[in-house]
Formats: sequence, C-alpha cells, structure tokens
Amino acid sequence: MRDEKWLEEKLQFLLKKYFASVKLSDPIEIKWGREAKFRFGSIRLLKPKGIKLLTKRTKPQKSIITITSMFRSPRIPAKIVEYTIAHELTHYAHGFSSSNKRLFRHPHHGGVVNAELTERGARDLIVEFKKWLKAYRKMILTRRTQV
Repeated sequence: MRDEKWLEEKLQFLLKKYFASVKLSDPIEIKWGREAKFRFGSIRLLKPKGIKLLTKRTKPQKSIITITSMFRSPRIPAKIVEYTIAHELTHYAHGFSSSNKRLFRHPHHGGVVNAELTERGARDLIVEFKKWLKAYRKMILTRRTQV
C-alpha cells in the first residue's frame, strides 16, 4: 500500500519537474481521501479559522489536494496518480483553490488543464491517463452489466 510519505514525494517531484515556475502563494498539503470511483482528486482552499470571507489582507492557511484512496493500491499505475496530482496542481496554478490570479473563468473549459500540462512537458502523463481511463470505464461498465 502507498502511504502519506509516498504521496508527498509524488507532489514534491511534480512541483519540481513541471511546476517550478508556479508561484506557491499558499502552502500545499496532499492527503488520501475516501475511496471514490469517479472523482479521483480535488483541491480546495482552507481559510484561516474564524475568517468567513477572504480579503486581500487575509491569507488562506493552505491549499489541500485530496486523492482517492482507490489509488493507494499498487495495481493503479503510479503515472495515473501523478497525472491526478498534476491535474490538481494545474488548477492551483490557474488560480482555482489558491491565491494565485485566476487565469480562466472555468477550471476545465476548452481543455485548459491538458493544454497546460502539455505545455509543461507532461504529455506522457496525459497519454497514460487516457489509456488507463478507457480501460477503467470499460471495467466499470462490465461490472454494472453483470449485476
């Protein structure tokens, strides 16, 4: 099983390899979440305690990336986990769930995430993820029809 240390190492590796130019306006924490079969990752901005609304004077405590615990299994290729983390880091870089300037109105409109990852040299992660996702969806559909 993959632990928290393994996940943190993946985050640091991806930050150095693909996101070194991104301003880290907020600390980033990564953790395993509940097992989700369709939502593989998410990122959210944690506000300081007692603050209901963020202003330019208040700084968020941190951005938290949560990865489905389904990916703890070594049967899931590491590249799939890396793609999921890189996807969430792209949202962070684009100003979603971070204090960075928001670059787009919507986080996924027009394929901006994969365009960004391609520009950053992570095309191999996209290719692996799409191939895995196709097989994963087929497996899910097969299980549903067998019930």
